[in-house]
Amino acid sequence: MTEIAIIGAGFSGTALAVQLLGRATTPLDILLINRSGQMARGLAYGTGSPDHVLNVPAGRMSMFSDRPDDFLRFAQSRNPRTGGGDFVPRSLYGEYLEMRLHEAVSTARPGVRLRHLPAQVMDLDARPEEVVVTLQNGERFTVNTAVLATGNFAPATPAPLVPLQGNPRYIPDPWAPSALGGIASEAPLLLVGTGLTMFDVALALESRGHCGPITALSRRGLMPQPHRDNAHAPSPAELPPSLREATQIRTLSAEVRRLVERYARDGHDWRDTIAALRPITSALWQQLPERERGRFLRHLLPYWEIHRHRAAPAIAVRIDALRQTGRLSVAAGRLLTIGQHDDMLRVTYRSRGTDEVADLEVRHIVNCTGPQSDIRCLGEPLLVSLQQRGLLQPDRFGLGVRTGAGLAPLDAGGMPVARLRVIGPMLKADLFESTAVPELRVHAEGLARALLGEQEAQSARASVGV
Repeated sequence: MTEIAIIGAGFSGTALAVQLLGRATTPLDILLINRSGQMARGLAYGTGSPDHVLNVPAGRMSMFSDRPDDFLRFAQSRNPRTGGGDFVPRSLYGEYLEMRLHEAVSTARPGVRLRHLPAQVMDLDARPEEVVVTLQNGERFTVNTAVLATGNFAPATPAPLVPLQGNPRYIPDPWAPSALGGIASEAPLLLVGTGLTMFDVALALESRGHCGPITALSRRGLMPQPHRDNAHAPSPAELPPSLREATQIRTLSAEVRRLVERYARDGHDWRDTIAALRPITSALWQQLPERERGRFLRHLLPYWEIHRHRAAPAIAVRIDALRQTGRLSVAAGRLLTIGQHDDMLRVTYRSRGTDEVADLEVRHIVNCTGPQSDIRCLGEPLLVSLQQRGLLQPDRFGLGVRTGAGLAPLDAGGMPVARLRVIGPMLKADLFESTAVPELRVHAEGLARALLGEQEAQSARASVGV
C-alpha cells in the first residue's frame, strides 16, 4: 500500500490531505504529521483573537478552485449576513479547514485512510525506493513519499536585536503562546516592522487594554495599503504582451506603472491591476535573470509587498485611528544601538534619508518583521538535516528552497529528489507567488494529481511484475 507522509498541518498540508483523500481510487495511507498537535490551523489560523481577520475577502478563500464559493457558504452557515466581500476572523477559517478535512476522511473510498501524528520530524532519509522518517522520540518508519508542508516560520531576529535574545524585554516571536501577556497596559513599546504583523500586534494590544505609546519602526516606514470595498469582485485589467517579454526589473516596473496609469484613466482601481498580475506573477519572476531578481528584492520588494498584501478595510481604519490619537507612531529608520537601564530599553535609530539620530525609551521591543524564509538560518532540525544530506538546496536570496518538476526539491547537485516534495511558502524561491490561498490550493490540487498518478504507475508496474 502506498504511504504518503505530509509534514505540516497548516493550510498547505491540510489542503493536500483533503485533495488526496478525495481523489484516491486505490488504497492509500496518508500520515499528517505536525508538532503542535493542532489540525488544520498552523500559524495563520491558530489565533483565537477576533482582531485577527483574513486579509482576503471571504468570497475568495475557498480551498477548492472548482468550488469558489465553498468558504463563503461555510461562513454564511455561521453568520447568514456574511457577504463575499467581508473580512472574517482567521479562527473561522481554521474551523473551516478542520471541518473539510474531517469530511474528506469520512467520505474517502474504502482503503483510503488518514492518520494524524502529533510529533516533530527530525530527519528524512530519501532512498531510491522509500523515505525513512525519524521522529524526535527516536521512532523510525518508512513511507513511499514525504511532502514538506512546513508553512511559515518565526521571524528572524534583526542583527541589532541579537544581544537581546533571552532578555524578557524582547519578544522575538509575537505569535508564540502568551507572547504579549507580560506587557503592562501603560508600557511604552517599540514594534520592529511596519507590515501586517505590526497591524495584528498593535490591535491585539489595543484589545487587551494597552494604552501606552507604541512606536513602529522599519527601514522605509511603509505600511500595507488597505483593500477597497470588496462587495464586488475586482475587474482585472487586460495585460499587454510586452509584460512577458521584460527581462529587466526597470523595464518591468515601468510597464506596470504605465498599466496602472492607463487603466486608472479607464476607471479601474490600481488594485485591479495587481489582481490581473497575480496569475502571471510566477512567470514574470521566472523570466527575470538572477541579477534582476536581486535588484527587485533590494529596491522594490517593500513597495510591492504593501500593495500586494493589503489590510482589511476595518483594520486599516483602526490603525489610522491609533495614529490619529497619537497612540501609534510610525518611523522610518535604521536601528543602531540597544541598551538597558533598570527596566527600560534605550534605543537609538538613524532616521531615513538624514544623519539625524533619534532616541527612544521603551519597556519592550516586539519583533514584527514577519515570517523568516531563509532555511540556512532557521535552525529547524529537519531542514538542517536535509541540507546536510544535500537533499535541499536553498536559493541565494533566502526565499525558500529550489524546486524542479512536480515540486520536487533540488539536491545539492541540482537534481530533483525523487521521493520528496515541497508545498507552501518555501516555493517562493522559484514561484515567488506562493503564500496565499488562491495559489496554494492550485499547488495542492496539482501535487495530489501527480502523487496519485505516480501511485497508479507503480501499481501498474507491480501488477505486471516489472
